[in-house]
Formats: sequence, C-alpha cells, structure tokens
Amino acid sequence: MYFKLVSVMDSQPQFWHIAGCFFSVATMPVLSQHLKGVIITALGVLIISPDGLLTRLIHVDHWTLIFWRALLLSFGMWILTSLVHPNQTWRAYREMGRHGLLMVVLYSIGTISFITAITHTSVANTLIILSTTPLFAALIGFVVLREKIELRTWCAIFLVVVGVYVISSDSGNQTATLFGDIAAMVGAFFLAAGFTVVRVKPTISVFPVISTSGLVTALVIMPLAQPFAVTQQDMGFLIIMGVYMLPLGTGLMYIGPKYIPASEVGLMLLLESVLGPTWVWLALDEKPGLSTFIGGAIILGTLAINTLWAMKSAAIARRMRSLPG
Repeated sequence: MYFKLVSVMDSQPQFWHIAGCFFSVATMPVLSQHLKGVIITALGVLIISPDGLLTRLIHVDHWTLIFWRALLLSFGMWILTSLVHPNQTWRAYREMGRHGLLMVVLYSIGTISFITAITHTSVANTLIILSTTPLFAALIGFVVLREKIELRTWCAIFLVVVGVYVISSDSGNQTATLFGDIAAMVGAFFLAAGFTVVRVKPTISVFPVISTSGLVTALVIMPLAQPFAVTQQDMGFLIIMGVYMLPLGTGLMYIGPKYIPASEVGLMLLLESVLGPTWVWLALDEKPGLSTFIGGAIILGTLAINTLWAMKSAAIARRMRSLPG
C-alpha cells in the first residue's frame, strides 16, 4: 500500500548503480532476484532495529535527543543524497517543490512525535503502534484520494484499534504512559501522510526531503535543547544512529522493493516491531507488559494476515489476467 513510494527510485538509475556495487550479481551469484530482495530488505530492517535501544542508552532530555538525532540524520542523508545524485546534489534539494516541502513538515512532526513517544512509553508500545502506519495511509487515501478500501482492510482497521486500546490500557507497565502511546499514534499518522504525498507526487526524491526535514527539525528544536550537555558516550551513540544506522537501513529498505513485491516488504517491516523491543528487553530488561503482548499480538497478527491476504489476491488477479480470452 504505502510502499508504492519506492517507485520514486525507478527514476534514479544512479541509485541502482550504487546499490549494484554492493549487491551485484557478481557478489550474489547463486541467489535469485527474489531472494536477493529478501536479504537486502531483511538486512535493512536488522540494521535499523536497534534504534529504540540506542535511544534508551542516550541519557539526555528528549529535546536534546531530537536535536542531535535530526541534525546527524540530516548529515547522513546528505551523504546518501550525494551518492544518489552525484554532481547534482544541491539541484536535488532545490527541485523538491511544494510537495517536497510539505513532506519536510510532515516528516519533522513525525520525528518529534517518535522521539516523544519512545521517551514517554515503552519501545514495544512505540514500535507496535507505529506499525499501524499502513492502515493510516489507507484511511488518508480514502479521504484525500478517494481510494476504495477493501472490506478486509476495514476489518483490519477495527482490530488494530482494539489492539491499540488494549496496549494503552496497560496501567501496570511502569515504562508506558498514555501520553507516549498517543505520541506514537500521531507519529504513525504523519508518517502515513508523508507517504500519501509521495503517492500523489511519485517523482519526489525522498532522500533530500528527509535530509532537509532533519535540518529543519534541529533548527526548530534548538531553543529547547541543550546541545553541549551531551557526553562523549552519548555522542557516539548519536553518530552511530544518525550518520550510519538510519541512513544505511533506510537505503537498504528502498533497494529491497526493486526485487520483491511491495506487499512482501510491508510484511518484513513488521519484523522491526518484534526485533526493536527484543534488543531493549535483552540489554535493559525493559519487559513489555501483558497488555502490550496481547495488544501487540492483535495488531501484528492482523497486519500480517491482511498483507498475506493482499499478496494472495494480487497473485490470483495476475493469474486471471494471464488466462486467454
């Protein structure tokens, strides 16, 4: 659904040339195109999954965390943009247009909401609630683009609402708060809104958009932050997160859909909602509450079934179109 944004990359051959340097047929001689896409996407999810853990390990107020995360992400995405658009980097920024600027605003709000959520509720709650982004995208598409929503998607939306309610009702979990859960929902909404803009304007290059959004977010947050209160250890975690982990993980997750269907990418991205809390649990003993387990099972199970159903429906439709007459 919202993973149609990967069509943006089809108009950027240089991106695929760079990707080929890392994942060429020569380096993966025995792998099929499909398996190559699965490995690349899974690697992207794996790289980005410790995001919640690193956020927990950084001991600064959440305004300072937002400032440095956004600023360093801006720099990391600038490097990636330079690779995708060699000798035309600044032109890529200048040609974002009004749709690109709208995405900058939406992504900035989403970033602030995500960090607010992860610092005010559990990592498990945050990532599970953020996994509802595809359903928010469906609702926004229904209202804004007048797109039809299948009955199965309406059922999925209802079940996800139930799951979110169950998660938010966990009063016994010390690390979870209703404010943090709401912030995660706000983040999911604005992330979905950003993807909807890409669907309206698929020629937008998302890397300079994310880079610009990081810079704008840092400038807006700077009066509330204490940039020089960060320790050397915290800065190390921030650099790993903003310059390496997020840009590289994002880049790989954009490469994957070149080889596998978007619906499969969506299914694999659900792994982050499992891996992220697992790293925090193992490293910091932040155990999700019972309500988080139950609500998370409802949400992730519903999204997985909905995606598998969509894949099966698409396969049937392809077979029907291939029949003679």
